[in-house]
Amino acid sequence: MALKVSTWNIEHASELLDDNPSSNITDRIRRIEETITEIDPDILLIVEGPKGEKAISDFCHVVLNDQWVPVLLKGTNDALGDLDRDYGHDMRGTQWMWFVVKPGILSKCRIQPASVWRSFIGDSTWSVNYWGQIQAEDHDHYRMPQVLIYDMGGGHEMELIGVHLKSKINRESITRDAQGNLTGAYLETALKARVKLATEARNIRNYIDVKFNQLPNPGIIVLGDCNDGPGNDLFEYQYLFFDLIQNLQGEVLLAERYFNHALFDFPGDLRWTAKFRNPIKEIPTSQNPLLLDHILMSQPLCNGSLPLKVNAGNGSVEHQAFERANAGSNSSTRSSDHRPVSCTLNTNH
Repeated sequence: MALKVSTWNIEHASELLDDNPSSNITDRIRRIEETITEIDPDILLIVEGPKGEKAISDFCHVVLNDQWVPVLLKGTNDALGDLDRDYGHDMRGTQWMWFVVKPGILSKCRIQPASVWRSFIGDSTWSVNYWGQIQAEDHDHYRMPQVLIYDMGGGHEMELIGVHLKSKINRESITRDAQGNLTGAYLETALKARVKLATEARNIRNYIDVKFNQLPNPGIIVLGDCNDGPGNDLFEYQYLFFDLIQNLQGEVLLAERYFNHALFDFPGDLRWTAKFRNPIKEIPTSQNPLLLDHILMSQPLCNGSLPLKVNAGNGSVEHQAFERANAGSNSSTRSSDHRPVSCTLNTNH
């Protein structure tokens, strides 16, 4: 039996929950439902989902016709319909992450309280010395990673770590010196955002290292919107000298703890999930494809150690489903500014 796992940043999903939806919202709802139905994931991580358990329950009813249901934290008040409960996830802001699943596998799924994550890594915040500053500053996850535990059978579980890392949005004015070098607040903001991104990824790896100290063959998937991709952009190449995705994947020489990328063997020209303007290089949106959404898997899910296995060619960006559902759309009716990414796990015979 195959298990399909997907991640999709559904841009401002909370806007879809309007008591009197406009025609544009109704159109968006239709396009989102069509996309997810065609993708047909067993487990879907929704990024930029609505805030709170009641809201995601309403989303699954209004947008997904209850064909997918949210995996909620199990509490003593569940029988009383306590869906307004927002505690335990430790997410801030209005853009939350949610795992929704097909009803037939809901009994195999549970959400791990954020307190377990904090217990394993020692604290909810960590110190950062920005560009060698002597005085350290604290940083933490604005959007706490969400962990879904899936029962694979035979006494084996798989952990899916949903992430939505720090945004790189920069609203400062671009300024340059006489030689054309970036200066001022724009540069400071850009660098600080990327350091925060990197430390969030490092914190996720700290959690993963704990899992390898608990189990001989942990099955772990990291998925979601990392707001960055492989390789170095200008800021990473010239100022910071690191690759965010390498921070998530781990050290390649520590082979048993190195994570494979689901899109490693997906065609390079299709290996992108969003297009955004690059103001530094003056590249327009249409010519700047970026891979921001990722699925990475631990080695035990790739080498046959567990009941489920990711085989070659099992990862994809869902371009066709996205384009088909968005035919004839405009900026107000488009389903999202990101495209879904999927990975299928097959039964390991």
